[in-house]
Amino acid sequence: MQQKTLEPDRWRNRRKMAWLSMIAGLLFPLLILASESPTLGQIALPFYGFIGAVVAAYIGFATYEDTHRKPDA
Repeated sequence: MQQKTLEPDRWRNRRKMAWLSMIAGLLFPLLILASESPTLGQIALPFYGFIGAVVAAYIGFATYEDTHRKPDA
């Protein structure tokens, strides 16, 4: 019974993390332009690698969960 009450909240935090990562990835170039810091430009590749991994993990696990979910009894 408790499973049905938790179902809407199940992916909420993961979804928030993916959205925040995507927004941060879109705003990062503006931060580089505003600060004109060469250090921020140098860490762009690792930053986008991490952000891409977070978003890809969310999409991958969401797809896996959808395809392997047991039907409701």
